[in-house]
Amino acid sequence: MKPQIFIEKLSFNDGTELQIGHSDIVIFTGANNAGKSQVLKDIDAMMDSKGAKGIVSTSLEMQYSGEIKEIIDDYKTKDGKYRIGGNIFNEFNTIEQWWSNKERLFTSYYKNRLSTEMRLQASNNAPSFDTLYQDPTMPVQQLYLNDHLEEKISNLFHEAFNEYLIVNRVGGSTIPIHVGQPPVKAAGEDRVSAGYLDKLRNLPILQNQGDGMRSFAGILLDVFTTQKTVTMIDEPEAFLHPPQARLLGRMLVKNKPNDRQLFISTHSEDFLKGLLDADSDNVKIVRINREGFVNHIKVLDNEGVKKLWKDSILRYSNILSGLFHSKVVICESDTDCRFYQAILDSLYEGKNVVSPDILFTHSNGKERLKVVIAALRALNVKVVVAPDIDVLDKEATFMTICDEIGVDYNSISGQWKTINEYVKSQRAQLDTEDAKKDIKAILDGITTPQLTKDDIEHIKKKLKASTAWAKVKEVGKAFFSGGAYTDLNNLMNICKQSGLFIVPVGELESFYKPAANKHATAWVDIVMGLNLSNDPELAEARKFVEEIVAF
Repeated sequence: MKPQIFIEKLSFNDGTELQIGHSDIVIFTGANNAGKSQVLKDIDAMMDSKGAKGIVSTSLEMQYSGEIKEIIDDYKTKDGKYRIGGNIFNEFNTIEQWWSNKERLFTSYYKNRLSTEMRLQASNNAPSFDTLYQDPTMPVQQLYLNDHLEEKISNLFHEAFNEYLIVNRVGGSTIPIHVGQPPVKAAGEDRVSAGYLDKLRNLPILQNQGDGMRSFAGILLDVFTTQKTVTMIDEPEAFLHPPQARLLGRMLVKNKPNDRQLFISTHSEDFLKGLLDADSDNVKIVRINREGFVNHIKVLDNEGVKKLWKDSILRYSNILSGLFHSKVVICESDTDCRFYQAILDSLYEGKNVVSPDILFTHSNGKERLKVVIAALRALNVKVVVAPDIDVLDKEATFMTICDEIGVDYNSISGQWKTINEYVKSQRAQLDTEDAKKDIKAILDGITTPQLTKDDIEHIKKKLKASTAWAKVKEVGKAFFSGGAYTDLNNLMNICKQSGLFIVPVGELESFYKPAANKHATAWVDIVMGLNLSNDPELAEARKFVEEIVAF
């Protein structure tokens, strides 16, 4: 059995230990400066030396399997000695003993760290070699000898760029790879015929193409041609458009040979989605959250990955981007996200300071808040939830949100009952006859042949106004008085401590009363035209966002 080396366990500076299988793909995510790239550097250094200590990953354990004698001739020099890792050995027995003792001098033959520059270099023309007496040492040389491998990588490349890769086997001192549609061979021609080669030479060469093509091809070449068992890739999405990054992620999972480990640091939601698209049992996602000198590790195992990815809201939203931010604010709708992001930007404009690394995303309604919270907290992402005040309307929904965000519901259940009883005690805002009159007035004022979206929303608001909770949404905390007001304040303050920030003015539109009768989309379009940093009507909105930032 040929010798192989695998990483079995990684230990981190927060005490976390990660067990790794021989065919696993381990993805490191996190905000900027969390330590994603540093983990790869740590692994690289610790594989080279037993005495090396990593910064984020502090130690590792490796498994040495197989018999070193199976490849001992690969290390043989012309004078009959053996060269391994810069060391010269006279006796094979010494090498065999070092292998059994798991000495690190062998690891350079089994690991590959693909920096951005190395990926570009992999796509360059390779030097020609004597195929009778020399083994291929570069990916392009592997393609030169292996038609099946060339076809596989060429087809994968074609999926991304609609062009094929063609090896030129009569390139003189180098082996070029051409990009384009493979030339058609005339009758009696093969791939070294003069006519075929004339057509091939007219195609552009890969090493002269843009960095996107070269980087994509370089990763395919390095990962799918290597016999090395451990490959590290830092930000594979570099130079790639989002669809190509997603495609690359899917390709790495679906086409990687067994008994090959990949360790990847990424800052790309698209690349991550590609990995998840492949629905593999071997993908592990590791979220790194740095606090001072400690890098806190959260591992989402394969079962957790599949559970997360089955949810359509998560799969087709930007929620996974939260893995690369220091904080995520979950709102009920996309309109809320747009407004809060604009307010946040206005707070930092002209201050010569970096705006906080916050992502605003939405759950498409209150009922979905718990799903999004659970998904992000599973990866140790700091979460803030910003629902409208009527999140208090239905106790079951409110309770599940509290449970997911970490609020002890028992500590606020008494306050919730007081609030609920107070709202129930208030007379409905509209009698049935009044509601009919208002809706008829709206319909009578419509001159278009079809109802517009704003017309429909206007009617909905009138119908909702027949409940006391509609008034609560309209005026927020001002609806309450006495003990109910005190209990509401206490409840909201307790919720804030865990990241649940209930909108104090009731709902988004109540942050700017002059346009409160507009539908959310029309409302936010009006507000975006204001001076967000100074308009006095938006003082409550600025205060609310500042509290979220400070959490």
